Amino acid sequence: MHYNAHIYKNDRTRLEKVIPLDTPFTLLVETSRLCNFRCVFCPQSNEETFTKFANNLLSKDDFELILNQMEEFPNRFKKVYMHGTGESLVNPALPDMIDTLKKRNVTDSIDLTSNAALLEPELGIKLAKAGLDHLHISVEALSSEDYYAITGRKVDFEKFVDNIHFFSEHREKCRLTIKIASASIKSESDKEKFFSVFSPLCDEIFIENIHPIWPKFDFEDSIKAGSDSAGQYGQEIKEKRICPQIFTVLAVKCDGSVSPCSVDWDNERALGNIHKETLYQMWNGDKLRELRLGHLENGRDQFKGCSCCGLPKYSCKDDLEPYADELAERIRKE
Repeated sequence: MHYNAHIYKNDRTRLEKVIPLDTPFTLLVETSRLCNFRCVFCPQSNEETFTKFANNLLSKDDFELILNQMEEFPNRFKKVYMHGTGESLVNPALPDMIDTLKKRNVTDSIDLTSNAALLEPELGIKLAKAGLDHLHISVEALSSEDYYAITGRKVDFEKFVDNIHFFSEHREKCRLTIKIASASIKSESDKEKFFSVFSPLCDEIFIENIHPIWPKFDFEDSIKAGSDSAGQYGQEIKEKRICPQIFTVLAVKCDGSVSPCSVDWDNERALGNIHKETLYQMWNGDKLRELRLGHLENGRDQFKGCSCCGLPKYSCKDDLEPYADELAERIRKE
């Protein structure tokens, strides 16, 4: 079985041909700022520096506000990702939110990433019946002992696998992708075990290369992918002066703040808040316009947060540098 990441889709849109977008391709909705794990390669592992809010679970009222604001855009979103910096399954309202989102018919796909440690059978059935289109499961280790070493939490590995197996059998139309971090594969036997255990349960499976992607967070060299290895999804590693994501994504945090970036965990590039401005206003507002023009004209290094982010280099396939002048002119004419 092979995994073809979204960056390799045959029908993938060439960004330089469609920027500026009237509607974001992707809306990330952080349903939980809380996480049941403290993975060594995630900012959540440092509880002293990781940003928390007064309310760290998205409320149903705020989710309803997000849906109302989505309807202001002229087109449907390609994807709503019910995921942020925490573990989404921590929020007990998640199945109801997915059900409501599905009925509003404002997106082509509802996706969710989870570490699946809380994916008990009853919850799995609720997610599938609510209309979840695609579940991405991040496996963090291949034994209970290694789970504790990587996540700082106890996990019964056999029960964990059983719960995923149950979801696989009862997921209805939900697509299932399973990945594991390269840091968790320490030998060829680990690799064989990962594929033999999980391949029969899912539609796609892959090993994700770990790189320093998160801004203002670094981890030990021992868990980094080699400097000459492939990018996060196996693509070429290439330094990029322009971040493609700021042209395609809005990320709503559970306190209502909004960023144009999936890894802006401390709101360095906050555009505003849904309680004061709408998503449509922020998408078309001066802050995001200036950020985009700044990237296109002088590169991302001039922006705090963007300058130390590894996402464009290690995760993004699009390279907008050859089209920078043309795209800047289009944006100025908006």
